Amino acid sequence: MTDLIAIKERDGRETVDARELHAALEVARDFSTWIKDRIEKYGFIAGKDYEAYEDLSSPDLGSTKARPQVRVQYALTVAMAKELATVENNDKGREVRRYLIQVEEAWNSPELVMARALQAASRTIEDHRRRIALLEPKAAFFDQVADSKTALQMRDVAATLNIPGWGRNKLFEFLRAHKILDERNIPYRQYQDAGYFRVIEQTWTDDKGETHVNLKTLVYQKGIDFIRRLIRKEIAA
Repeated sequence: MTDLIAIKERDGRETVDARELHAALEVARDFSTWIKDRIEKYGFIAGKDYEAYEDLSSPDLGSTKARPQVRVQYALTVAMAKELATVENNDKGREVRRYLIQVEEAWNSPELVMARALQAASRTIEDHRRRIALLEPKAAFFDQVADSKTALQMRDVAATLNIPGWGRNKLFEFLRAHKILDERNIPYRQYQDAGYFRVIEQTWTDDKGETHVNLKTLVYQKGIDFIRRLIRKEIAA
């Protein structure tokens, strides 16, 4: 069943295409009847368990009506997809459920989580640069984060940790309270030497042509794991 069903990211969530799931389960009923029945019978909620949207189907070149048709697609959460596989109550359903569990575990491995976070950071930087170009600002801005391939800004760390209620500002506050960052949000030397953080210079030029330098804290994967352990300890206390 290698690569039979792909887990895709949609609006920041892991999703499974319902049509791919329907095909993998080898359901005898047509797709539209099956998915609508399952949603109603098991009380799945739009916006929470799945997202319905329209797209154009590829035309059947062998048909006299070779035109794309609008059809409803369903992006399911992995949890919903596993439940649908389970309620089939047959060998194929159990096989698909085991497969989804394996793919989900691989998707959530530290390496892939870090890779997606770095991609998100790169997109954020590129969007920021495009906005600057469109607005033609007076200040010239350059951020060395663009050159960082192994460390993340704190807002991306918060997204990677994905702990409810823990955003960028709360992470800074938490790390200051634990004497890991100073009042400028710069890590103390011992935590830099431990390989948890990196401090870079951020330069910008004002209207008068004077160059200013700010310091920015970035977090390595080792630092993300360190922060995660600290938070778990704090929550468990």
